[in-house]
Amino acid sequence: MKNETPTDLPFIKRHQVLRGAEARDFAAAVVTAYKTMSVRAIARKTGRSYGAIHRLLREHDVTMRPRGGDTT
Repeated sequence: MKNETPTDLPFIKRHQVLRGAEARDFAAAVVTAYKTMSVRAIARKTGRSYGAIHRLLREHDVTMRPRGGDTT
């Protein structure tokens, strides 16, 4: 995706489970980041899988962008 901007996304250690306020804060950061970053870029930056980020966004009723990026 073009013009991806860095955001304050935490890197989550492998197999670390987030609960409570930590999980809510992480979800809010991911939802905000999706406005300017791709799912793959968020996954890379946070250490989570593509599927985990995609699932989190869907669970928070985020409208997913179409595949393929910018077509102009």
